[in-house]
Amino acid sequence: MFLKIVFTVLNIVLFVFLSKAQVLEFNKTYGEMTYNYGQRIIQASDKGYFILGNESGDIGNTNIHIIRTDSLGTILFEKIIGDASLYWANDFKRTSDKGLLITGFTNSNPDKGYDVLLIKTDSNANVEWQKTYGGDNWDMANAVVETKDSAYLVVGETYSYGPANENIYIIKTNFNGDTIWTRTFGGDSTDYAMAADVLFDSSYLIGATTNSFGHGNFDGYVLNLTKNGDTIWTQTFGEDKEDILNSIKQTPDSGFVFVGSTTSYNAIQHENWLMRFDKSKNFVWKIPEFWQILSGDDVFTDVIITDSAQYAISGYSTSIGNGGYDAVFYLMGEFPIFKCSHSDGSSGDEKAFQVIQTEDKAFAIIGNTNNMGISLSNIYLIKMGLDCSYSNTTQSIVGLNHQFSTSFIKSVSVSPTLSGGIFLISFPESLITNYKIVISDIQGRIILTDNIQNQQYQTYKVDLSSVTNGMYFITVIDEQSFNTIKVVKVGNLP
Repeated sequence: MFLKIVFTVLNIVLFVFLSKAQVLEFNKTYGEMTYNYGQRIIQASDKGYFILGNESGDIGNTNIHIIRTDSLGTILFEKIIGDASLYWANDFKRTSDKGLLITGFTNSNPDKGYDVLLIKTDSNANVEWQKTYGGDNWDMANAVVETKDSAYLVVGETYSYGPANENIYIIKTNFNGDTIWTRTFGGDSTDYAMAADVLFDSSYLIGATTNSFGHGNFDGYVLNLTKNGDTIWTQTFGEDKEDILNSIKQTPDSGFVFVGSTTSYNAIQHENWLMRFDKSKNFVWKIPEFWQILSGDDVFTDVIITDSAQYAISGYSTSIGNGGYDAVFYLMGEFPIFKCSHSDGSSGDEKAFQVIQTEDKAFAIIGNTNNMGISLSNIYLIKMGLDCSYSNTTQSIVGLNHQFSTSFIKSVSVSPTLSGGIFLISFPESLITNYKIVISDIQGRIILTDNIQNQQYQTYKVDLSSVTNGMYFITVIDEQSFNTIKVVKVGNLP
């Protein structure tokens, strides 16, 4: 039985600077808009991170949110990609020129529904080009990889092309985003691709889910294609109920492993699903076995092969019983070798969507939380130790120079900006709305937050008398806009 380690997550801000030793394990939340969604993470060459997310307010459209941090998760800079339409990112990869390749979907052309979106940036996340693909109906991308011939492979789903309904949609482009070829796969029901991997022989392994083929309801669907898009083989996996494939990777022995969720195999609800195959597609081992059936909902979202040929897996579960979904992490060798596990949750929902191995041989996990952080939904970063060691203190971070596509609250001001600790926020007399007040230090650590709801305030007092001297940022956020003002607390000035 998997070891379930439950940590109580404290919603306080606690951070200790170590002048000589670096903190290796932490968890942090990010986001200033009402809704923030963590999707993917990449470690940079300086041991910091690129985080891919999406953000939106209570009204309006969604933008792509890229966060660049140092090795401790402190924000170095942020980029917002989007316009007046919806931009949503599902995946990104680091390219050979150290840029970023981002994919998802957009409705920037309203006459065509949703289109596949592909964006290329430089090493600082500045957009170099962006392109869309698809027909007159809905077309969306879920994953992207750079191929060995310096091209890009995008996989997802299409309602515009193929036999009927929703079909697997695969696009190969050159390094400028120009289409080389496209392929669709599917039958008379729902079929979509979630993951792709470039194999040792330069062919492509596509992880998908099908309701057109296979044994029962939904089944895992794996496709192997040549670099020209020709089919080498396809195969379905699963039993008579719902079997969903979320992530797939080639193994060191030229086999493959995929993860997802299943209601087959005598499952009570959704169970974690993993299947391991050798290079001849022969079954090796799987999860769940009969003794691993739990009573809650359990989903594997991502699997990677570590440099020691172990399996690091992220996901989420209600089996822990903290009140909602908990983010989970498992580290395994070949079955039945189990290394360690970790679960992290609160009374709300925490979900982990991707795991990466870091340069220090540990792990970083990205996901989402609706109970920790300053907003209704926040990006959630967990840094794990190699042995699943972990810090159970959550630090919430707001950006120092967040580039919103929405407007500033120009009529809000703070006085004085130099004080012994008392600062007054002035609001427009005629405006009655809801505000969130966030006070952070120069490192982005939150000092305090407060909500002002449905009342007309002319002034709001911020008391920083008890904090250390230095520069602080007072951020005022309403439903559509924000303003951040720098203040300095010095000595015992009035």
